[in-house]
This record gives sequence, structure tokens and C-alpha cells, in this order.
Amino acid sequence: MPRFADQVALVTGAGRGIGRAIAEAFAAEGAKVVVSARKAALGEQVVAKITKLGGQAALTVGDVSRRADIGAMVRAAERAFGGLDIVVHCAADAAMARVADMSDEIFDTQVHANIHSLFWLAKDALPLLVRAKHKGRLIYISSGAANRSFTPGLIPYMASKAYMNAFARGLANEVGRDNVLVNVVEPGLIASDRMREHLDETRAAKIAANFPVARVGQPSEIAAAVLYLSSPEAGYITGTTLLVDGGATMAPIVDFKDGI
Repeated sequence: MPRFADQVALVTGAGRGIGRAIAEAFAAEGAKVVVSARKAALGEQVVAKITKLGGQAALTVGDVSRRADIGAMVRAAERAFGGLDIVVHCAADAAMARVADMSDEIFDTQVHANIHSLFWLAKDALPLLVRAKHKGRLIYISSGAANRSFTPGLIPYMASKAYMNAFARGLANEVGRDNVLVNVVEPGLIASDRMREHLDETRAAKIAANFPVARVGQPSEIAAAVLYLSSPEAGYITGTTLLVDGGATMAPIVDFKDGI
């Protein structure tokens, strides 16, 4: 019997990278997956792959920086599969620039996508999660950057992820007696589409060589952590942050001599 055979999982940012790996992993374990993607074409590819392999999936297209789109994502889950057991919030904005060079508009987009969306998604999904077949699960994908002293060019992103961690801890306390567990997964340097937008493979490998586990991580490794926190085995875990980074936050940060 697959671990999530009778459950519905909504994954934001599921059109590519880590979000896609999480959606596909849930489907492989029997969950009915609501694939939320900003670009329809990417989401359609994920849904097609899941259904081709015998799974069940539905697509909802939207941008987590928009209030109405968040509500539509949750309604899509209820409409497609009748409820919601697991929510994984992976979508985020990560504009890379020095603070002095960043426009107000770009900063504001990050605030909406990375901070406001936490509140919107929780508010809309909790009425369904409290009625989950097992304990409802709300899992936020944060970042090891929230624990670092400095990652060049990502100060607003880092700050938003630190906010996410605090929000999740507080929410876990608030809804623990309402049948909902709230946790955070913090990826390190992962070979995702987003990483490749900022780093080529050679530079990523050079940075990772400084880690205790001296390699770049894989999206599937983040998916494995999410599935564990969603499983019955993790039924006594809430309000915690699981760091999946190969020990990167214990390592000295290498010099970024060529800037950002």
C-alpha cells in the first residue's frame, strides 16, 4: 500500500526543480497531486508525466505573489479531489542584486511571493487541513541561506526565508491541537533550475567542495525529506526545521571574488 494512497497533496512551484521533484515523489507514493505552477506549459508537463506513470494529478496555474491566485490553488484541490491533506509551499522569488541596486518593485515582488504567500496559503488551506484523513501537513520550503551570515546578492531572499522559519514555528503552535503539523525544510545548494540561473555547474561544484558532503544536492533529496515529514513516521514532529544541505552551513563560506 503506497504511503499516501488516500491523500491529496498541493505543491506550489511544482512546474520545475525542487517543486517538481516533490510533486512527482508524492505521486509515486500514491498521492493525488495538485500541481501548482506559474507557467501552464511547465505544469502540464508534470501532470502528463504523473498520469503517464499511472498517478493522479490536476493542474492549477497561478502566481503565489497574487492573493487571488493562492485562493484559486486551494479551491482547485478541493474541486479536483474533494479535500486537502498536505500542502507544500515551494514557490518563491529570488531576485539577485545588491540592496543598493534593487528596485522597490523587485523587492516588493519578493515580499509578496515569499512572505505574504505564507499567510495567504495558511489561511486558505487550514480549513481543509484540519479535516485531513490523517494529521494535516503544511510544509514550507525555506533555505539554508536563512541561517547563513551572508550570501552575496540574496539579502531580501535570505530575510524572507528567516521570516518563513519564524512564521512556521508560530503557526505550528497555533494549529497543533487542530490536527495540523507545520514544519520547514531548508535546502542547501541544490542542482535545480533556480541554481543554474545564478551559478554554472563548475562554480557550483567549487562552492560545494567546501562542504562536509562535498557535492551539490539533488532535488530528489529534498523531496525525500518532505515525504518523511508528511508520513505517519513523522507524526510527532511539528514546529521544526530540517536542514538538508550536506553540512554547508557548518562550512566556511568561500570567497566570491568575482562578485555577483
